[in-house]
Amino acid sequence: MRHKPNRNRAGSTAETPLIMLILFALFAFPLIDMIALALAYSTVWFVAFQTAMTASTQTDFNSSLSSLVKKTDEFNGKGFTKMLKMTPIAGYKASGTDLYVDAVDFMDAGKSQTFGPNKAVPPPVDLTNRFYEISAESTYEVKPFIDLQAVPLLNYIQGLGAPITFTAKVKRCAEFPQGLVRGPTDPSTAPASAAQPAPTTSFASPISVASQATEPWNRPQLYDEIKAAGQQIVDHTVVQVKADNPNWTDTGITVGPGQLVWLDFRADGKWGESNLITTADGISDYPSPQGPIGDQKMAPAYALLGTISPTDNWIQNSKFDFLVGSALYKYAPQKIGPLRLGCNCPIISEVNDISNPRQTQEGMQSYLLSQSVSGVMTVRIIVTQSYI
Repeated sequence: MRHKPNRNRAGSTAETPLIMLILFALFAFPLIDMIALALAYSTVWFVAFQTAMTASTQTDFNSSLSSLVKKTDEFNGKGFTKMLKMTPIAGYKASGTDLYVDAVDFMDAGKSQTFGPNKAVPPPVDLTNRFYEISAESTYEVKPFIDLQAVPLLNYIQGLGAPITFTAKVKRCAEFPQGLVRGPTDPSTAPASAAQPAPTTSFASPISVASQATEPWNRPQLYDEIKAAGQQIVDHTVVQVKADNPNWTDTGITVGPGQLVWLDFRADGKWGESNLITTADGISDYPSPQGPIGDQKMAPAYALLGTISPTDNWIQNSKFDFLVGSALYKYAPQKIGPLRLGCNCPIISEVNDISNPRQTQEGMQSYLLSQSVSGVMTVRIIVTQSYI
């Protein structure tokens, strides 16, 4: 029998690097992509975590939204997001992140609510039965770190041959829940004339005193006055009081003896009838005939009224405790209770006939609208007490 020659051993050895290269391409490149995907998801979660943490420490919801834009700008198109080919999807101002507020009921989870995206909480804030969380939801599209679109069988796999979308949601407890009622500026509150300052998108707060100079408040240096008086801030909020609202507006703040309530304001739109624009001082030569029913105090028309624990939610049926104005910006409570504000609309005060259909809240609301009573008084409220 003829002896068959053995296979060339050198040729077999030369094929080994090629085989190793093929195996490397089949396993190493996808492995690198998988590692990159793990880093990408971690980055998405970290963006959501950082945004939620920053937003939850703001004193009002407008500031939370501003901090969202600032924080996400630190990540988008830079560092890991750039290296890992991450692109933000939608989100507030195309940041890739949206803010939600979860109002969690202590006793009944079925009564819990979620507000958003990027919308403030409708007042009032209920701190008796609920706690509030700010959640940041970040969404990014991630392209393959090593694009294997040209590789058969891998070209349609997300993360290897096609982009993949990651979403992460992180929750943090809101440290200033009463400020969650402040949302983005409503375009409908644009100024009626160039002489009237436009509403801003943020409110001055104890944390950001430097912003006072740009805020159109009646007393822009109010925080300096508080500091000079030796007072420390224990609560703070911003509310809006509508001129056509016959009911007291709940501020969400409870006050009591030993404290000082500091109030500052600005008028948005028309605080009165027709084209009449006034301040919280009201119109001194146009006094309300009686003021709120049962109260002996005289109040100027369209003056801003304050009360603590009113006997009735309807302004017409309850007394007021103090007036708010340019010179009347401090009040020392004499009793403990929830603080509420309201407009002393003369149309409300001058209606005394109990048989008049306007005496019903629904009738009064309809009548106010028919008389073109409109406008919003934005009021910032700061509660302080002595350092001692």
